[in-house]
Parts: sequence; structure tokens; C-alpha cells
Amino acid sequence: MGRRLVALLMMVAALGLGAGPRTWTTEQWFDKPRSPRIANYRIEATLDFEHKTLEGRETLSWRNTGTAPTRELPLHLYLNAFKGPQSLLMKESEGRLGPTRQERSREAASWGYCRLISARMEGRELSGHDGEDETVRWLNLPRAVAPGETIHLEITWENRYPKVFARSGWAGNFLMSGQWFPKVGVYQGDRWNCHAYHANTEYFADFGVYDVALSLPNALGLAHTGTQTNFVTEIEKDPQRPLNVIWRLHAEDVHDFAWAVMPEESWRKPAMFEYRGVQVFYYIHGPNRGNFQRQRRAVENALRWSEEWYFKYPYPTLTVIDTPDDASGADGMEYPTLITSGSVAFDPLGLRLVPEGVAIHEFGHQFFYGLLASNEFEEPWLDEGFTSWFTHKAMERSYHSLLGGRRFQVGTDFGAWAGYWMEPSSDPLTRFGFKTISMQSSYIAAYDKSTLVLNQLEALLGRPVMEQVMRAYAQEMAFRHPTRQDFRRIAERISGRDLGGFWRDFVEGTEILDYVIRGVKERETTQGGWLFSDKAPVFAAPQPATPGKVGSITLERKGGIRVPITLWVRLENREEQRLVWDGQDRWITYEFGSPVAAAVLDPDGNYPMLKDRLHASYTPRPVRRGFHYWSQMVWGAVAGWLQGCGIG
Repeated sequence: MGRRLVALLMMVAALGLGAGPRTWTTEQWFDKPRSPRIANYRIEATLDFEHKTLEGRETLSWRNTGTAPTRELPLHLYLNAFKGPQSLLMKESEGRLGPTRQERSREAASWGYCRLISARMEGRELSGHDGEDETVRWLNLPRAVAPGETIHLEITWENRYPKVFARSGWAGNFLMSGQWFPKVGVYQGDRWNCHAYHANTEYFADFGVYDVALSLPNALGLAHTGTQTNFVTEIEKDPQRPLNVIWRLHAEDVHDFAWAVMPEESWRKPAMFEYRGVQVFYYIHGPNRGNFQRQRRAVENALRWSEEWYFKYPYPTLTVIDTPDDASGADGMEYPTLITSGSVAFDPLGLRLVPEGVAIHEFGHQFFYGLLASNEFEEPWLDEGFTSWFTHKAMERSYHSLLGGRRFQVGTDFGAWAGYWMEPSSDPLTRFGFKTISMQSSYIAAYDKSTLVLNQLEALLGRPVMEQVMRAYAQEMAFRHPTRQDFRRIAERISGRDLGGFWRDFVEGTEILDYVIRGVKERETTQGGWLFSDKAPVFAAPQPATPGKVGSITLERKGGIRVPITLWVRLENREEQRLVWDGQDRWITYEFGSPVAAAVLDPDGNYPMLKDRLHASYTPRPVRRGFHYWSQMVWGAVAGWLQGCGIG
């Protein structure tokens, strides 16, 4: 909505024109739907902030876009992951996700749930059963729902929010309400895709329109997905609860809806700014107010680079929440048009880029989690990996200057590289996030390995082609739940290359790329000994021969991935050579007419995933004196230490 229209409506409200009974008004975001709008929600809920409970009712309008009729419908009840230590999430996590520990808590207030009270279709109460655990409830429908048919379910439920442990819950006077309502699974082909809530994975849902009415205590400030449809006039009073007000909210072409509350003045009057046509609302509590300008710049950078690299962020609004320090379980999360960022506990010099990195990363999710909406249960790397890759690129473009950024930096993907090599061979990118050998392996595959795989693909295709691939993938797959095969198809079409080998090695495989210089030798050449001629053998005393010394170098393939790799050598006679080894055998030795002075494997950086660059280079007599050497040594040590401490 344009500024002039907002000002006009505010003037009308101030003059009392158009006064009368308030109705549920709906602000339309788009002239025509951007998504299929398969799952649409009309929700009314009342929050009891003191007891951290909520009563809700919703009308779910769902359309069967599959290829077969269905007689059942599953609902995610995500908050049941926090009912007690017996849930899948609690058992898999052993009660620990990040700095908080939940499993051992004996206090009822630390646990929560989502209790389904009633579900009705066409006036009939629906029976059902639990899935793998109580985070999914399977409803038995009174009849088969045919492809193309739309049904309407009337659902009532109640929540008790847990103390924040993983994404949703309360801490002190802050409450984050994510995954808070009964939410339908995704019907694809002739089957439902609706997994239980696991510790290693997040979410998957269809797009739709959300109209939400929240009755909240009037002392609370509210941050939320979407826009407020009655923001021009005073918030409605709740006739059933005199101390409550009703917030009416709206969002289009999204697949989730989240909100948070806090009784602070800074929340009742959040900071606002507009950038590239997007109204940004920034909710921050007192101690972290000094981070506003830093996070504002980060959000502006993210909006800028995503528009230039992919397409323009299509929604009219973005909400940024800086979560309190005691609610760390809720920070660093993404929801449609809403992200939770975070600050650092101790940063007196403002050197740590944590607020910027988190803000850019969580905004990046607005594309790969929000607008493309891949299946995070089954292919988490299509969100986390692509978002991490975007984060590294955006951070490099935004904060590359040591003086301009006032930051110490090593490469922004150094963390991904170090993380990957902690456990490089456990799981392929194709494994479901909740079926990996460990939580660490799941994280490495989703975040670290996938980032490096995209770096490797960029090195293979070249940066200009990779930029075209990423832009085409984002634009063509928006609102379509893409899979890895969609990405491969687009990458092959744009690049004109068969990526079958790349896919087998880096996406579907668990082998590593590891080539090293095994050894370098030199020897003196001699001539002499018994010589044969037309006459009798003649003996000549051995003596040095020209050129005097020769050299050799042995390369070894230590990993399972086989690729052609370039060797650059400089000989002591100042000659330079570039040789290409096909990399198929375990080792190869090259002979030279002069000793080797220096050598480097992969000198052009064609293999970002090459494991051991320390042993992929050689110099027999490294320079160990002079200003250049010592300045590099000191700066490398300082920068590495700062990066390791999280300061870089």
C-alpha cells in the first residue's frame, strides 16, 4: 500500500469518517495469485500470556492437487514435540539443541503441547490416529476427496507453549509462536508427504492465504508474518476479554504464519524503514538497540543482492526480531516475511559480524525456504546449503573491506570448509535429514558440504554461467517445491553440460577429493661405465654428466573421487611447466631435466573441495626471513585466531 493512500486513510480515521461496525477486511497483496494456494487458513486465537496458553479455531480450505483421491488427511501438531522426553525430537536430540537443555526439566511449565480438540468436515466429527509420534495426527475423512476438489475443515485446538528450546516457546516476558496451529501435510501424486517432527529437520508445507485474528493482552507488542489489515484504526477491543485487543493479520502466497509478543515499548512502536519498496519492521529489546543500524544495513544488503542475483522480494513487508539473550532457542530462524536474528553477548569493540551474518542468512531463507519451498525433511540442503551459499556471497560483497567494514576476515566459507572436513564421508546430500548417522553429519551435509558443492559447481561452470543457473533456478522454481533433480535439469540446460559425473561424485556420493604431492626427489646425473662399440667393450670412468641434476615429483590420489588435475612446476633452471594428470591411478611420477624448485596442484583453484592444499604444494627452501614473510605469518595467525573465536 502506497504512502499517500496510508496517509489518506489515517486522515479519514482521525476525522471519524466511515465509522461503524468493524468487519474482517482483507488487504489484497497481488493482482493475481503467485502460488497455487492449495492450503488456506482462517484462524482465530486467544492468548493467555500469563499462563502461556492459547485457544484457537481455524477453517482449513484444502484442494487436492494430487493424481488420486484421498480418504485421509494428516495434520502437523508440531508443539507436541515438547510434550515430554518421549517424543522423537527429544529422543533424537537427547534434550539438547544449541545451548539449552530440556530433557531433564521436571517443571511442567518447561513443557508444552498442541491438543487437537475437534476436527469436522461437512458437519461430521473426524476420527483419527497418531503417526510415528504425536506430532502428526491422521484424520479419517468421511468420503474420498477427488483430485481438483476443495474441502473445508473446522478445527479447534489448544496450545501450551514450552520454555523455548527449539524455535517456539517462551523465555521471561518473550514468547515466540512458530508452528503453532494444526497444519496440513503436502499431498503429492498419490501419497501424503507428512513426516513427524525430527530433531535434524524442519518443515514442508503448501502455499496459501492466511487470515489471522489474534486476541492478545493490550500491553503486548506484536511482531508477525504478513500485514495488519486494521492498522489504520485503533486495534479492536475484544468483547469477551476487556483487557485484550484483536489484531487482524493477512498474508498471501506463503506456507506458514508465525508471530511473537513482548511487553516492551520498543515492541509496541517498532523501528521501521523502507528499502526497495519493502516496509521493514524491526523489533528489538532494550540492551540490543545499538545493533539496529548494523542489522538495518545487513537487511538492506540482503534485499539488494537477492534482487540482483535472483529476483525482487515480492512481499510488501519484512519483520525482523532481535530475540532476547535468554531466548537463544528462538533466534536464527526463518518464517515467511519474518526472521529472528540475534546479537552477541560480548562485543565491546563491535568487531564480530554475528548480527550481520545471521540477518543476511535468515533473509536468504526467504527465497529457498520461503519462496521456493523445498522439502526440508527430505532435502534440507536445498534450503540450508543454498542459503548458506547466498550468505557467503552476500557477506563477501558487503563486508569485504577490512577498513570499510572495520572487521577482521578470513574467507567467509572457511567455516563450511572446516566443518565439512570434520566428517566428510558419512552421508550424501541425498539422504533424508532425519536418517543421517548423527546430528553432526546432518548439519554438515545440509550446511557445510552443500555450500562447498555449490562452490565446486561454480568452479566447474564458471561464475557467469553459475549466476545464470542460480537466477533461472530461483525464478523458474518459485512457489513450486523444487527437488535436486529440478536444479540439475536447469543447471544442465543453462550450461550445456552433462553433470552426471559431478552429481555422482559430489551430490550422491560420499567419497572425497584428495590429491597430494607425495614426494619430490632430485639426483645427480652421471655417465660412464662399460660402453659397447663395434669392437670390444670399453670402460669409461663414471663422471658428472650434463645437465648435472634432474628431478622428479610423485603425485598421489588419496580419495575416491577421480578427476583430471593440473600440476604446475617451476624447475631450478627457471623453466615452468603445466601438466594434466587424468587422476585415475593411485599415483604417478613425472621426470624433469632439472630439479623441482616449486610445485602446486590445482594452481587455478578449479577444485574448491580439494582436501589438503598444504600437501598439494611444494617448495624445498621456504623463505623464513624478511618483512614480507613475518607480516604474513603474524597476520595469518591473528586472523585465524580471530576467526576461530567467532570474531572474524
